[in-house]
Amino acid sequence: MQSSTCRTSSSHIQMSATQVLTQQPKLRFLQSTLQNFRLVINHVVWLAKGSPVSLILVMGPTGTGKSTFINSVSGSKMRIGTGLQSETAAVERTEPFQVGSQRVVLVDTPGFDDTMNSDREVLTVINDYLAQLHWEHIKIQGIIYLHRITDNRMGGTALRNFKMFQAMCGHDAMRNAFIVLNMWDQVVKEVREARMAELRDSDIFFKPAVEAGARMLPHDSTPSSAVAILTCLLERKPVSLQIQVETVDDHMAIAQTAAGMALLGHLGTMENKHVQELIRLRKEMESSEDEKERKELQEIRMSLEQAGRKMADEQVRLQGMKGPVRRQTDEPAPPRWRLRGIARMDRRGTVP
Repeated sequence: MQSSTCRTSSSHIQMSATQVLTQQPKLRFLQSTLQNFRLVINHVVWLAKGSPVSLILVMGPTGTGKSTFINSVSGSKMRIGTGLQSETAAVERTEPFQVGSQRVVLVDTPGFDDTMNSDREVLTVINDYLAQLHWEHIKIQGIIYLHRITDNRMGGTALRNFKMFQAMCGHDAMRNAFIVLNMWDQVVKEVREARMAELRDSDIFFKPAVEAGARMLPHDSTPSSAVAILTCLLERKPVSLQIQVETVDDHMAIAQTAAGMALLGHLGTMENKHVQELIRLRKEMESSEDEKERKELQEIRMSLEQAGRKMADEQVRLQGMKGPVRRQTDEPAPPRWRLRGIARMDRRGTVP
């Protein structure tokens, strides 16, 4: 009887563990959604108090120095990754700080190479935050895209991140985008200038964005350099991003947006590569007479098949996702009585 009870308890534990694992992505998304709501409420509170801020997004792949850039200019203490693992799994922001005569808030976003979330989850988290801003009629002052000039080539991860950045911003918002070449002081003059020219003049790199109005600026890792970049960006007129217009104003599903289609294209390309690699592995296994080698190839094949199934699942999930649903997009800006009420809530400490 006791052993039966133990077996039952063991099975319950296994089921509970499985349920926790399957629920983790949903829990992360709910946590990110709540975090986004709190951040947007903060902006509404600042507006209600008559203290508007200029909102600047900071984007780029993991490890390009986003958190370091933000901390150096704002005095914040965002966690900084020491390797390839991201420390930003959700949207985070600084407290307002002064740049000249303007109050600024920098927003740190996860890269599309995040160690905790899939690219689909990253896109969903960023889009949810941007949509909530758009509903509250809060525009974006600018977007900083960080790229390491120390990289001697722009690999697949960097290209994917930049394509997603372009797709989310759109052509019209590119005039408010600064491509910041980070770690400028760590590369000799001739090399960094040659790399900058290649990035600026190549159609597969930054040329389309520059032609649309984006600026490329060096950053030598000093606070004064960061302040100079922000000062230039603050001269721009605030804008809405393409993905905000697509999902909120045009009621598009995420898969229908330019960013969603770019991600679907990437997932499809990767799936095709996996299929070709599996075909090659099968041929190698059939021709190999070494049992040990065949076993190793079989393990690689199983790993590739698992990755392929995951990519196919991501495509299905992305295609099935709807756009964010909140309130009607033709609702006017929050009335003054509502803003005053939010300000009173903030003074009482009852704003989330």
